[in-house]
Amino acid sequence: MIFGHPFLPSQAYVSSHDMIAKSVAIPVGCLMLFFCCRKFAKDFQSPNLSTKTFLVSGFGILVVPLVFGVFARAIVLTAYPLWLAAVAGRDTQLEFSIGDITGSSMRCPYRVDLADMPIMTGTLCDVPEAVRKTLYPGMRVLLTGRGTVNGLFAARINVAPSGQVLPGEDWLR
Repeated sequence: MIFGHPFLPSQAYVSSHDMIAKSVAIPVGCLMLFFCCRKFAKDFQSPNLSTKTFLVSGFGILVVPLVFGVFARAIVLTAYPLWLAAVAGRDTQLEFSIGDITGSSMRCPYRVDLADMPIMTGTLCDVPEAVRKTLYPGMRVLLTGRGTVNGLFAARINVAPSGQVLPGEDWLR
């Protein structure tokens, strides 16, 4: 969160740059797999290999490449639009599709998930219950805030039933 509002890359930017992001994420994951396998091989050659070391290294081979690949993809999809919105952003309105409105957690009460967004983005927290009740999966909403066509720091959500835009509602207090 910068400027007190969550950052969301636009769905158009995500869909047009997803292949580039995957092209970066796959080599990053493979590189991490190489390093984890190398570490595992070194640990395995040790004469006093403990079960804990063996299990941790084996677990690292399975998990670390995946985690680094997912994070690399998310960074590629959010870094450029985030900086552009922070430096050259203006009042902007972008259209998004609702993915899920159920669930909340201690860190993110009154949660709304947007469809087709990368991990670590696409979740709006503290959306008022009155607004959440009007939302359903697949519905199009307009988010308003500081940003560019590539992404914005969302401050207001506008629901547009029947093509008519309702007054925006600030959800971050």
